[in-house]
Amino acid sequence: MKKHWLAGVLAGLLLVLTACSASLPEGQSGSIALLPFFHEEMDIRGVVPHGCNHAQPGTVECADLISGQGPVVLVQQAAPVPLDELIDLVLASTTLELLPEPTGSYKGAAFTWDLYAVETQLKDVGSMTVRLDLALAEGDSASYLIAMVTLPEDYEVNTALLETVFTHALYSLTPLE
Repeated sequence: MKKHWLAGVLAGLLLVLTACSASLPEGQSGSIALLPFFHEEMDIRGVVPHGCNHAQPGTVECADLISGQGPVVLVQQAAPVPLDELIDLVLASTTLELLPEPTGSYKGAAFTWDLYAVETQLKDVGSMTVRLDLALAEGDSASYLIAMVTLPEDYEVNTALLETVFTHALYSLTPLE
């Protein structure tokens, strides 16, 4: 019993010590607490905003990230497939026929991400249009995806805040190895 208690205390301390906070972009006051997450089955670790609900493995819904506005969904996934297959899965879940040209790239701690920004509909959600910020990268044994889903009007009002959360996720996602 003492061994389990000690493991719990150590895990709690690790969580507190590895939590960080992201300053908001220029002109905005405050910060967003970012907490580490680990997903052993996908062999990834990264960060998620504090106070978000884990909807499913690698996916969090942040209902209160933007006060008075719609939820923000942050997806961080790894799949043991080539990047082309992962892109096919993305296209199959949206009304997009092809991905547009990347809007840029981002060099994170482990990967260089291709970035995309589109408005689309998600097939499982109905006819609601969403803003999809998408990042894709390919590693040695898997392909990686980070997606942030917001309502277009929420993104327009909170661009800097949402880009901060997305950028920290891009920088932090790494394999567990």
